[in-house]
Amino acid sequence: MNFENSLRDGKVKKIMPNKIRASSFFKSSIQAIETARLIKLNPDTLKSILRELYEGLREYCEGIGYLKGYKFLDHESITFFLRNILKEQSVSAKFDRYRKLRNGINYYGEDINIETIKEAITDIPQLIKELEKYSKI
Repeated sequence: MNFENSLRDGKVKKIMPNKIRASSFFKSSIQAIETARLIKLNPDTLKSILRELYEGLREYCEGIGYLKGYKFLDHESITFFLRNILKEQSVSAKFDRYRKLRNGINYYGEDINIETIKEAITDIPQLIKELEKYSKI
């Protein structure tokens, strides 16, 4: 799959760029990351922390999509957007990894280990920092 397939299949819609909506997503993204950092790290909070971190990353990507004139109707299309449109191969691969981890805990009841969460606490804010160059309004 690629971004063109997502467009063709209706998983992404071409829209007028919307700076106000993008700005709102960027703000929500930062709030989600900050919320994740406030949650005490223990075995009972691991899934919640990952959900918040992933949500922050996804919202940031959605904001960039709104600046570029795209509305994503599924999360997998964001992976293709990062890879095919922004040409951010590494960010795309990491986004997809965290998407799959989040889907595993949300939809399949999978567990996650503390090492993965510690990595995500560092990794996801760094991914957002790498994407900042696309968020200039």
